[in-house]
Amino acid sequence: MTLWYLARASGVMAMVLFTIAASLGAIGAGNRKPEQRFWLQYVHRSAAVTGLLLLATHVTGVIADSYVNISSSVLIWPFSSGYRPFAVTLGVLAMYGLVLAALVGAARGRLASSQAFTKRWRSIHIAASIGWLLSVGHGLLAGTDRSTPWMLAITISCVVAVGASVAVRARTRALQASTPLSLARAGRFR
Repeated sequence: MTLWYLARASGVMAMVLFTIAASLGAIGAGNRKPEQRFWLQYVHRSAAVTGLLLLATHVTGVIADSYVNISSSVLIWPFSSGYRPFAVTLGVLAMYGLVLAALVGAARGRLASSQAFTKRWRSIHIAASIGWLLSVGHGLLAGTDRSTPWMLAITISCVVAVGASVAVRARTRALQASTPLSLARAGRFR
């Protein structure tokens, strides 16, 4: 029973930390002040790494627990799960996206001198956003507490936080694009 509680708690906390990372990533990308950007990126990365550790705990706990019929083979063939195969597949795909973004992010500093990599970074990093979205779907479909008021409140709060952060980022970009300096650079303001 302890593994079951550990798996549940680590899964919920991983989603919360990935939400913090996604929210700060969205807000930090539009921030032009270096000192603010540094701290936003620092907390963004720290939340993401902690989320990955909790994700590893969640996966290990679920596989080790005998309460549900999930073996380690689901990491390769997710539909083979005896417990809610579609929901488990969403979770495995979320894990793939989050781990891919983490691995590429860890290599980013070493590859930053490559122009080709720098241009592709954002398109590769979108895997983390897709992974976060899939993790929300996984939690809504697979979690044993998914319909409880407290879990619904956590899930809705996570979705609202990321949605608000993306809206702030979009508004910031729109405001920055309409300033006289940016219009002059684009040749639209004379």
